[in-house]
Amino acid sequence: MKKLFWFVVGVLLLVFLVSFISSSWILSRGGRVDLSSANIGVIEIEGVISKSLPVLEEIRRFRDNKNLKALVVRLDTPGGAVGASQEIYLALKKLRESRPVIVSMGNLAASGGLYISLGATEVIALPGSITGSMGVLMPITNLSKLMDKIYVQPVSIKSGALKDAGNPLVPLGNEARSYLQEMVDLTFRQFREDVAKERTIPEDALKKLSDGRVIDGLTAKDWGIANSLGTFEDAIDRARELGQVSGEAKLAFLSRKPKSFFEELILGSISKIIQQWTSSQIGPQFIWQTLEWNESAEN
Repeated sequence: MKKLFWFVVGVLLLVFLVSFISSSWILSRGGRVDLSSANIGVIEIEGVISKSLPVLEEIRRFRDNKNLKALVVRLDTPGGAVGASQEIYLALKKLRESRPVIVSMGNLAASGGLYISLGATEVIALPGSITGSMGVLMPITNLSKLMDKIYVQPVSIKSGALKDAGNPLVPLGNEARSYLQEMVDLTFRQFREDVAKERTIPEDALKKLSDGRVIDGLTAKDWGIANSLGTFEDAIDRARELGQVSGEAKLAFLSRKPKSFFEELILGSISKIIQQWTSSQIGPQFIWQTLEWNESAEN
């Protein structure tokens, strides 16, 4: 029993040691991806866009590597901060002067995602991609009536009348409302002008987009927001063509840090074993259940 105990302890210590050494090795390399054998770079922008610096760093890494002949930007985002979206758009626009930039729209490329796509050489969307939402939103939840009910009186000592415009604890006056509306209108005008400048879009379509509606990929292609319909693989093929890449496309996912030795060797092997066993045990049943559900749905 003691031998088994010490054997288990030894194995755990060995796993810990291997993980520690491999993690230290990755940190010493700064988490960089080996780009020596790749010829197409891939940047993934997912979730709410709150800051631009991580993406700008990925763009810089692509720009500094001459082996990479083209860039594919995969978008799956509902949008986010205006400044961050604008900055990424401008960085891609500058980059496309020297190498092709292909945007691949995934499930969602709306608002700030649409703004970023304007910087691409070409945009490829799925038929069901959700894009559009061309607009600017400044949500303000006003709690002034609640403050009255609980007998709290917020006081702001301010240098100017508009210094606390939008303060949720005080009533939103007409002057503050007009000021904030002007800010939103000005930012939206920039968005609208960039869309009109970067894309060949009919005036009536631009007018429809201006109400903030979302559209699917099919409509985006018809209106000139997307150049063509296709998958991520189609975007890779187009990047390979425009980048004049000879031979097989070899991708460098610039947004992903390399896996540690522990993750790659041990966890990867375990994951493969589980996947093989799972597919052999429940794969046919799962496929059948899916087909059965589809048939029921049609009936």
